[in-house]
Amino acid sequence: MKRILFFLFLGVFFLILQTTWLASLPIRKIRPDLVLILTLYLGFSFPPVSGGMLSFSLGSLMDLFSGNSFGLYAFSRPLLFCGVQLFKDRIYLESFFSRSLFVFFFALMEGILLLILLEALNPEPLRNLYRAFVPFFLFQSLSTALVSPVLFSFFKKGFSWVHGQPRPGMGERVSP
Repeated sequence: MKRILFFLFLGVFFLILQTTWLASLPIRKIRPDLVLILTLYLGFSFPPVSGGMLSFSLGSLMDLFSGNSFGLYAFSRPLLFCGVQLFKDRIYLESFFSRSLFVFFFALMEGILLLILLEALNPEPLRNLYRAFVPFFLFQSLSTALVSPVLFSFFKKGFSWVHGQPRPGMGERVSP
């Protein structure tokens, strides 16, 4: 329970930071999605039920703060969590490059998923949204990927602090 509350409060803090301080930066296209990085980390370190509920809660809060159609992030964040759960035993994420590439790929996939959902759910065509895909989603995915190794290390230290014991690396297997 302690670790769920820790990561929930951390997610709320990142959400507030992302919607206030990072939104006021002069370059709005280059704004990392901190809650997405937390969701991807949860996919590696949490069991499916509690991590899925936590990622759904963070996605719902993201919907409330973003002002978009309600339910897009509440749908996409647990879906990304499940995707990470599927690949977590097959991916070794100890290097800066591998973490960045992993987060870049999932951030881009979420952008494509959100674009498809907006197109399917919106009665009017979204022509301007397609032109904004490359400059917006690509730069946001890249900035998210560059910040992710630092935050993954921070989450790893927070996870071991909550448990009071060192946590094995993301790609390491724990012997029974």
